[in-house]
Parts: sequence; structure tokens; C-alpha cells
Amino acid sequence: MLRIFLCGFLLQFALLINATGFYSVVGPGTIRSNSKYNVAVSIHKADGPSHIKVSLNGPSFNETKEIEVSPMSTKNVEFEVPKLATGDYNLTAEGVSGLVFRNTSKLNYANEKPSTFVQTDKATYKPADLVQFRILFLDENTRPAKIEKPISVVITDGAQNRIKQFTDVKLTKGVYSGELQLSEQPVLGTWKISVSVDGENRESKSFEVDKYVLPKFEVTIDTAKDVVIADQVIKATIRAKYTYGKPVKGKATVSMEQNYGYDYSSQEKQLKTVDVDGKGHVEFDIKYLQNSSWTPPMRIFAVVTEELTGNKQNASTTVNLHQERFKIENFEKPEHFHLNKSFVYQVAVKNVDGSPVTASAKKVKLRFENAQYYFSGPPTEHGIDFEAPVNENGIATFSITLSDSEVKYYRVMATFDGSQSTIGTIGKFQPVMEVRDPLRIQLNTKTPRLGERVSFDVTSMEDIPYFVYTIVARGNIVLSEYVDVPEGDKTYTVKFFPTFDMVPSATIYIHYVINDDLHFEEKTIEFEKEFSNSIDISAPVSAKPSEEIKLQVKTDPDSFVGLLGVDQSVLLLKSGNDLSRDDIFNSLNKYKTSTPWQRGYGKYPGETSGLVTLTNANYPYNTDAILYHPLILNGAFPMAIAFSLAAPVGVGIAGPPTLPPSLTQVPQVRKEFPENWIFYNADNVEGDGFSLTKKIPDTITSWVVTGFSLNPTSGIALTKNPSKIRVFQPFFVSTNLPYSVKRGEVIAIPVVIFNYLDKTVDAEVVMDNSDKEYEFTEATNEVLEKAIDEVRRVKRVTIPANSGKSVSFMIRPKNVGSTTLKITATSPLAGDTIHQKLKVEPEGVTQFENRAVFINLKDQPEVSQSLEAEIPAEAVPQSEFIEFSVVGDLLGPTLQNLDNLVRMPYGCGEQNMVNFVPNILVLKYLEVTGRRMPAVETKAKKFLEIGYQRELTYKHDDGSYSAFGKSDPAGSTWLTAYVMRSFHQAGKYTDVDPKVVGAGLDFLVSKQKESGEFPEVGKLFDNSNQNALALTSFVLLAFFENDELIPKYQSSIEKAVRYVAEEVDKTDDQYSLAIAAVALQLAKHPQAEKVLAKLEGVARNENDRKWWSKAPETTGENSRIFHWKPRSNDVEITSYVLLALLEKEPAEKALPIIKWLISQRNSNGGFSSTQDTVIGLQALTKFAFKTGSGSGNMDIEFVSSPDGGSKESIAVNPENSLVLQTHVLPKTTRKVDFTAKGSGSAMVQFSYRYNLAEKEKKPSFKVTPTVKDSPSQLLVVDICAEYIPLEEGDKDKDSNMAVMEIALPSGYVGDADSLGKIEAVDRVKRVETKNADSTVVVYFDSLTPGDVRCLPVEASKAHAVAKQKPASVSLYDYYDTERKATEYYQVKSSLCDICEGSDCGEGCKKA
Repeated sequence: MLRIFLCGFLLQFALLINATGFYSVVGPGTIRSNSKYNVAVSIHKADGPSHIKVSLNGPSFNETKEIEVSPMSTKNVEFEVPKLATGDYNLTAEGVSGLVFRNTSKLNYANEKPSTFVQTDKATYKPADLVQFRILFLDENTRPAKIEKPISVVITDGAQNRIKQFTDVKLTKGVYSGELQLSEQPVLGTWKISVSVDGENRESKSFEVDKYVLPKFEVTIDTAKDVVIADQVIKATIRAKYTYGKPVKGKATVSMEQNYGYDYSSQEKQLKTVDVDGKGHVEFDIKYLQNSSWTPPMRIFAVVTEELTGNKQNASTTVNLHQERFKIENFEKPEHFHLNKSFVYQVAVKNVDGSPVTASAKKVKLRFENAQYYFSGPPTEHGIDFEAPVNENGIATFSITLSDSEVKYYRVMATFDGSQSTIGTIGKFQPVMEVRDPLRIQLNTKTPRLGERVSFDVTSMEDIPYFVYTIVARGNIVLSEYVDVPEGDKTYTVKFFPTFDMVPSATIYIHYVINDDLHFEEKTIEFEKEFSNSIDISAPVSAKPSEEIKLQVKTDPDSFVGLLGVDQSVLLLKSGNDLSRDDIFNSLNKYKTSTPWQRGYGKYPGETSGLVTLTNANYPYNTDAILYHPLILNGAFPMAIAFSLAAPVGVGIAGPPTLPPSLTQVPQVRKEFPENWIFYNADNVEGDGFSLTKKIPDTITSWVVTGFSLNPTSGIALTKNPSKIRVFQPFFVSTNLPYSVKRGEVIAIPVVIFNYLDKTVDAEVVMDNSDKEYEFTEATNEVLEKAIDEVRRVKRVTIPANSGKSVSFMIRPKNVGSTTLKITATSPLAGDTIHQKLKVEPEGVTQFENRAVFINLKDQPEVSQSLEAEIPAEAVPQSEFIEFSVVGDLLGPTLQNLDNLVRMPYGCGEQNMVNFVPNILVLKYLEVTGRRMPAVETKAKKFLEIGYQRELTYKHDDGSYSAFGKSDPAGSTWLTAYVMRSFHQAGKYTDVDPKVVGAGLDFLVSKQKESGEFPEVGKLFDNSNQNALALTSFVLLAFFENDELIPKYQSSIEKAVRYVAEEVDKTDDQYSLAIAAVALQLAKHPQAEKVLAKLEGVARNENDRKWWSKAPETTGENSRIFHWKPRSNDVEITSYVLLALLEKEPAEKALPIIKWLISQRNSNGGFSSTQDTVIGLQALTKFAFKTGSGSGNMDIEFVSSPDGGSKESIAVNPENSLVLQTHVLPKTTRKVDFTAKGSGSAMVQFSYRYNLAEKEKKPSFKVTPTVKDSPSQLLVVDICAEYIPLEEGDKDKDSNMAVMEIALPSGYVGDADSLGKIEAVDRVKRVETKNADSTVVVYFDSLTPGDVRCLPVEASKAHAVAKQKPASVSLYDYYDTERKATEYYQVKSSLCDICEGSDCGEGCKKA
């Protein structure tokens, strides 16, 4: 053990120049930009006062302060640290007179950014909703942070398109409030709000955009969290209540099974069904577990089905099982025992839930057993036993004396009332091991909190002469004092008042010097998480629909207050949008300090507190160890912010208060059913608060109101608990509608009338159709219905007190859009009217089209053009959706869609590359065009890393790669070449092992034939590459890419180039020629010119666009069927030709090709499949290098016809060049004329979609759906798939990879449990669902002609819909999307199943 000086943590030796006495200088181990840095300087023992200089030094900050410190005292020195440059900083202390010394320690440098929080008003939005959000910037004191640099906010959609950009955002007291209006047809999925400061991403918050129906009630499970198996039973209460607080009647299906933490369904699943009226009780037997050696927790899952509507809501909980009834733990024990010397040993006895066992007559037994042979054999029978009673806090105190001199270690066993535990070991005191008696800090305050004095004891086995205590919190010293201790005392109590900067945790560091040695101890105190500001919202507990409500808000003056009020149903659907107290306090942990790294081991000052100590006192610390593990102290890692507190928001407050309704008997119409109610900002609260008066919506529910207050002095506060306002009336009508129905379907509108009066009432329910938005129908028999030309229909119903009854009206919606259902219920005692909107969508299958034009104003001041929407006459009426958009940067959408480039799914070794290569291209693109987008670069590099690691899982031992890795018999030549080429390109941006590339190229050389050809030795999904010339050219690209290895493989390359040069004369296959052209250009071979000339001769030209296609040219009517669907192979051939041309021609010459290529992109910026996207992007990127992109300014004016609407204009400039600026045009638009003026380049897109109700004209697959008989709530369809090649030459070939998309009929959702049955079918590789489980997607690795594969698809009914429109099943080729078949199937749905009472005609009379 070395005795050395502790001098900071680099353990340097101090220069002891005539020092007579001891000093210590304590400071945080971490120095931070823009913050205070406090140093505590103490003189312990000295002859007189000392003059000391304390300085901080580093690349951008050097400051020295001088102080005089008397002996036996402590002084604090405060530095204001400015913004620091990165580098090494030191804390140095120098004694100039009195004690003369110089000592220094290196510091950690940290540049913590202020915390950023994003709050949205909801977690999930519907199309056409308004998204409201606030962004808060907080400093380390939770006050509004000062942000000097420009702030920008970007909102991206589910496909990562940049939809809106707020630049140069200005904060009000640290807060920015913004909004975004969603369109009628937004991209569904996860949207994101990203906040950047000076281009660096600080925080992002995601929200969902989805089509959903709000839950009307909540289910909870009450059960003990901890159960003893000996009790033989787990009891649970299932509670269900509506959001307005009343009980739900229905049935609960409750299951219980062992929860292994992964998908494993155990044999012992128990299922019970109970009736629920607000609550229901179940008991599960656990006798069978009594002898189990291992008992994982039990998961209880309850589904409550509401009697009136069949709506379901679920809840789950976990119960921990225990073999022992009591837990016995050490409470207070010494580290060591002295022979024959009495010591105190305390244990705590707790119940399984952690609460102390109190008032028990039984005693605790403690047994000490010889533990020398701890690891070799069972416990021995011989032990020393002690007994003690349990006090009122569950603590048993023993006085123990051990006298066996032979025993060095004892194992300690404790028993209480049948429960036994081994609670540890205790060793005999060894003088060598102990350096000194330990010093301890004992906290006396049970729950330390703000506003209450905190006390702690400092105790030692020896006398304490004096001590210095220092409290560090949030990275700085907040309190430091010198304490004199009366002579002979071994304990001293310190009391202090906590300050807000000690929350949530602070560390006490105590030290003193005695006999030249430094004694010290550290302890962390956790404080209650309380803010120094406060906000309190008082609101009425209940209200009537549309009532004016007054909220009273109390908070510190001069605060910014943000309020938020939403329907509780929204929170039941999804929460996590609101600010959370825990997140805010957790974010303060990043300010913790830590000591610089040091070698060695043992306990040292600062280990817990992160403080460095400069001193000339001795401290034994072991550095001669071999252990070099770094001690990462209080890791100052920023916490990932995850919003978890449930409470979201509502709509901005506006408009004058309305007048009270006149008191007539006509029920007031309830028609305002927003999901959010309040989203209100008060940016300067005067006095101690304000009041807000606002009309509450008409929904019968509870509104949840939360708020925050942000104050420049006292910081932030959140409401402790949300305020709930229940909106209720004793008699009301409610509907249970699906998200949408299709036009022309018959739907039974379920209407529920609730009567919470204390009398039974007879009510008349009327549905009013005076606006003729739909037809009433009634079922004459199971399939025929007749339209009834009535303006209103009436049903009569008797509703008992405190219950509900449901009736239904059958209607057929006539128009696409939103249909208003007007429903009134009246009774002698009360009445209610609601106007509820039903969303009606067009029938048929949606077709997407995209026309894109590249505009370059390099040589001309303006360009005019017109684009037409070719919507066929047979398109479903009112199904059109038309948009005109502009993006300044050619590759803009690509940058926004790094992880979503291809519209189709992917998964195998070949498709994984699409997750990989575009990222390389984007990084290359950013580099060449000189664009700085750090966030995109980081994201791209991250994806490269993931893609690289993922691809390696498809590697064979011989260095080759295949689609499904080692489960394939051999590696693929094509895929290996592709991977080698891509890995080399990626090597510039991420770590790629050169050995991996070498192994792959060696594999390729090993397979080369004498002729120079590279044959395919594995299996390929995409058959178009299976020709020798194309494949050999493709492999050559991999060798040319690895340019530094060309000398190594020279002979192999020359052989292959010779082979390609000879073969090109023998073929007219455009695909092979195009790749060969690139390979020959790279080889600088004279044949390249010839090949390009040959390709030039077969190019297609139309309207200033040029491309290549293997498909026969079509003329006349048929030519219009497919041309908008990108034909996968054409994109690939054209891209290769473009790459070859760009090797030698100026970029402008290639513009017609670029224009065609861009017109083939889908609106995500990719092409329709993997290979196209990669080669297409490579060509576009190369073009962008040559032309420059995304720079310049232009105005684009456009006008749509036939409506001849007014002229609108879009401005493009470098600031917004990546934003997709979109205008939705009228449904009748068929043409857009636009003119662009200015400079630079841009891309214009004219995107439209419409529905078609017919099948494809030329399918290559056959799909046969058969609907099976099944119970009425279940749908079982057998769908058989077969590949039928169109071309003679393909008759014996398998198809490429195929994808089947099965749309379920309206009202049905996929049954997740049954997906496994589909996956079990041969040739099926993967199954998933999308669009809220309403579509099932199945991937086949390939299909063989004549080999039929049938899939069992199951779905369950979620809503009452009949006469559903046929649902589609599409099967398409992943690589050649034109090969597609669509079939429709129809569910037998009897109108009699959904009609009720008088709606059911004679034919429906049930036997």
C-alpha cells in the first residue's frame, strides 16, 4: 500500500515549499460553459493567515482570485465561467504567504446545453386535426434559458417529408408556442417535431397521425402487487367506468398466466368471465405453484365488453409471487467483528409488499454459521443462535458477542415466523486491512424537502477535532462551512436549510486532517421533487354541456402560464404528450460533476460527489494495482427525455362569451365534440394569478386540465395533479360510430340512450334526415333492402332508472365527405339532441400518380409548362385528391426520407441494402454540394452502421452473401458484388473491415471462368440479372469501385473487361448493354462509345424526356393504362445509361433523361423497388454533383383548370429549399399551368390519387379468395395465390419475391394471433399488418408456376356494418410492380344481423 499525497486526481506531488500546516482546496471536478464555479479553500492547521491565489486556466478562460484565509477556517471563492472552447482546463491553488505551496488538478470539460422540452396537445391526431405544441428551454435552475443562437423547428410527416419549418423562432420567457394544420389526407404514422439550435438537434417529440375511434370508458384492475403463494389465491377486482364517472355494465374476460418477460404462453393460462356493473371480482387459484422452485410474476389481462355497444377496452397488471411471507434485511451491522467484544446487529422485518412488520409477538432468530467453506458445501448444522423481539418499526436489535478464535467469516441467517433468509456475511477484524476507523454521515431527516431544515450526524469511532462540510448539487458547490467540534466528541449534528438547487439530489462531502492524514466521507441526499415556483388551478368539479366555466390560476407573478385541457378519452387512447415532473428533474442530472479519470483502485475523495481536493495531507490510495478500470463518476450523461406523465391539451381560447340559452323545453343541440378544449398561453401573469372563462364542449365526459408556469426568478412549476371537470346531464344520447364507412354501404347507426334519473322513462328517439345526406333503408330479407323515402324515423324505447338502452337506424350514406347525423331523444322528464358527424369515404382501390418536372433556370430567366392529371373516366366519383408541390432541392425528399425511401417493405439480405446504400449517396451528395446538415449526417452514419452490421449477418464463411444468409445453400455472385461495391463506398463514412471486402472480392475471383465471365452460383430473387453479360459487368463495377485493390486483381479485371467487350456485339438486351456501358467507360475501353451509340438508337423520346425500356411500345388507348406506374426495369436501365453518359458528357445533355427519371420517383423520393431506388439515386446524385442543387431563388406561379382558379404562387429560396411546399387543389382539377422565374433549380410535383373499382387488365398472378362459414363476429377467408407468367420464356421460371396485401372489409380488424398460421405456409417469409390492423401484408420469397399457395386469414368484427363494398386482395411482384393481380371478395353480411325492431322487414323475422 503506497502512502502518497492526494493532489487532485492526477496524483501529482505538491511542491511543499516551507509549508508548516495543512490546506485543502475543494472544487467541482467538471467545469461547464456559462455557469458558476465555486471553490472552498480551507486552512486546517497553520501558524497564521495564508494568502492564497486560486485560478482556473484553459484555452479560452484564465482567471485568478486572491483571498486571505485564517487558520482553522474555510472561505468560498466564486468564478463566473463564460462560454468555453473545448480543451484542457485546470484548477490551480497557490499559497503565496503563510502556507506556501502550488498544487493543480486537471478538470473535466462539459458543455451542457439547456434542456429542451416539447409538449403537444394530444399524443394522437386524426387527419384534418390542428396540432398545437409548445417548446420550453430551461437552464440548470429550471428558469427560462437564454438562447443566443437561432432556433428552428421542423415538422416531418410519417414518411419523413419536411412539412413545415419555423425558422428564427423567438421565445417568450423561454417558451415558443406553434401549430400545424393537418390536411385531409396526410401521411399516416409517426410525425415528429424537431427543435434545433444553430443547426444542432436538441430535442424531438413524436406524435401519431392515425384513423381512430376514441374509447368511451376506462378499465382498471385492483389487486395486491405482492402475493404469498401459501395464500393459494390471487384476488382481483376489475373496474370499468365511463369517462363521465358512471359505472359500465358488461362482461369481463380475465386471463392470468406467468409473465416471463418474453413471448411465451405457458400451459397454466387461466381464463374467467365475470359480469361487471362498474366492477366485477375474480379469483385465481395458485395452489399448483406451491412446490415450484421458480415463480415468475403473474400477468392479469382483462377485457371488458360493454353490453350496450359491444365496445371493448382492456387493462393489464402484474402480480409478484413470493414463497416466503416475510423479507428479512440487514438494517444496521458493523463491517467487522472483534473477538469477545459485544456489538449491535439490527435487522428489519418486512411484509412482501415492503411495509414493516409491526406489533408481532414472534421473535426474530439470528444464526451465525462458519462461512469459511462458503462455496463448498451446504450450511453446517452448527451455528450460534440469538433471538430478539420486533419493535413497532419492524426492527429487531441484537447484542452479539462472538468468541470462537478459529472462525474468520460467519454467514448470517435470519428466521421469522417460518420465513428464512441468508442476509450476508461478517468477517473478523484484520488490523492490516483497516487503515483507520471509519467516519460516517447519518441522515436524520426522513424525507428531506424544501422549506424544512435538514439535519445529519457526522460520527467517528475516534474523537472528531473539527471538519469542513461541502454540499455539491447540480455540478457546483452550494454550501461549504468549517465546523468546530467540542473536544472529546465522536458525533456532531449539522443542520441546514435546503435551497432549490439541491433538488433532486445533493452530495455532502466531509473532510478534516488529523496526524497529517486526510479523513473524509461522502453521502448523497435525495430530496422530494418539488419546484420553487408553484401553479394551482381551481376548477369546478362538474358542469353541464356548453356551460361557461371559470378556471382560477394561482402562480408567482411575472410567470408565463400554459394551460391544456383534453377529453379524458384522448388520454385513454394514448398519453405521453404532456410535460412530466420526472423528466424535468431527471434532466438536471446532466449537470452533475465528476472527477477526472484516474488509475488504481480504492476509495478516494470525490468518488461520490465528483469534487476534486487539492491538499498536502496524506491519503493512502493504491496505484500499484493492475486494475486500470476507469471510475466513471456519477456519469454525467444527459438523460433521454421520455414524456410519461399523462395529461394533454385543447384548442386556443377565442370569441366572446355566448348568451345563456332561453329556457324552453326544446332540448339544446349538442354538436361541439372536440377532443381538446384548452390550449391557452398567458405570457405575463400579474399579481398572484388570473382567471379564465371558457365554454366547455358538449361531450358527456371528464375534461382533464393541467398547466405549467415558467418564471424568470423561481423557475418552472407543473400542476401537482390534473383538475378534472365532469360534464354530465342525467339523460343523454350517445352514438358508437366507426372511424369511417364507404359510400353506398348500409350501416346500422347504434344509438345509446342513458337514463340516470331515478325513474324509468319512455323515450322517443328520432333520426332526422331533412338534409337528405343519406337514405334510410330497411331489410326486406337478408340481402335486399329497400330505400325508404322518409325525412325522419322514430323508435320508441323504455329505459329503466340508472341504465342505458340501445336502438339502431339503418342508413346508406350518399356522399363522400362528412355526413351529419341528427338524433333526438325526448321523454316527459328530459330530452337531448346531438349532431354527430360520420366520415364517408369513396369505394374502390386507390391509385397513386405523380408527375414531376425538373426546372433549371441556369440559362433562361423563366420556364412555363403545363401538367395534366390523367384521371380515367371510370374513376370512382369524388375519390380524387390532387396536390401541387414544389421542393427547391432536387434530392430534398431523399434527404428527408433516409429510412423510408421505398414504398414497399423489405427484409432480406438484398433488400437490407436499400437501408444502406441511399445513406452513402446522401452523405456523398452533402459533401459534394457543400451542404451542412449535421443532423442528417449523423442519422445517415447511424443507419450505415446498422445496415453494415445487419448485412454481415447474411455473410457465408467463404466471404460471400445471400438473401437469407447461411440458410441458403450458397452465396450469390450478384449480391456479393453489390455488397462489396457498397461497403467500399461506405468505408469513407463508417468503419468497414477491409478484410471483409478482401474476402468478398476473393470469393468473386474464385468463381470467375477462364473466359472472364462471372457466373451466378447462388439464388437471386430478381431474375432480370440472370444473364452472363449483365452479371459480369455488374461484378466489374465492384472491382472498379475498390480502386486501391485494382493492381491486386488486375488480371481478373482484364479478363472480365475482354469478355464484356466481346459480348456486347452479340446482344441487343438493353439492360446488359446499359451496365456494360458503365463498366467499359470505367475501364476506359474504346467499345464504350459503340455501346452508347447502340443504346442511343433504341432510346424512347417523348415530350423532351428520354428513357429506355424493354417493354414493347404501346400505342393508342392501351398506352394510357400503365405509364404512370414506374416500370422497375426501365428505371434501372435508364439510370445505368445516365451513369455512363455522365462519365463523359456535360450534365445538361442528360437533362431529358433526368426529367424522365424524376417523373418516375414516388413522392417519398425513391422508386418503386430496391434496386431501382439505389441505381436511380446514384444517377440523380451524380447529376446533382454536376449541376449544383438546392441553391437559388425562384417564384413559381400556378393556376389549376378547368376551374381556372386564381393564380397562386410558391417562393423557393435557399432557406426553404428542403421544405415540401404543398397546395391541395380542387377535386375537379385536371390540369395545372405554372411559370417559374428566378435562378437556380427546383422540382415541381403534381401528385394525384383516385379510386378504381375495376380489376387489372393483364395480371401475372392469380388470386382466389374464398370466404368460409364462421360465427357472425369472425371472418375466415382462404386466399390462394398462383404465379401465371405472361411471357412464354418465363413459363419454367419462378417469380421474383412477391407481396400480397389483403384489405379487410369495413368494420373488421386483423386477428394478430392468427398471423402465425399464415407464416407457417411454405414460401411465406414474413407477415405483418398495417393501417390500424385493417390490412394484412404477406411476403413470399417466390412462387412457382402451377404451384398454388393458400393462406388462412382471420379477422374479427369491430363495428356493425352490412352490405360492405368488396374488399381487395393485391398480389404483386416486388421488382416488377406492373405484374399485379387484384381480386375482390365480399363478406356475407346479413342486413338482418344489424337491423333492429321496425327496421327488420318480414324476411328477417327470426325463428
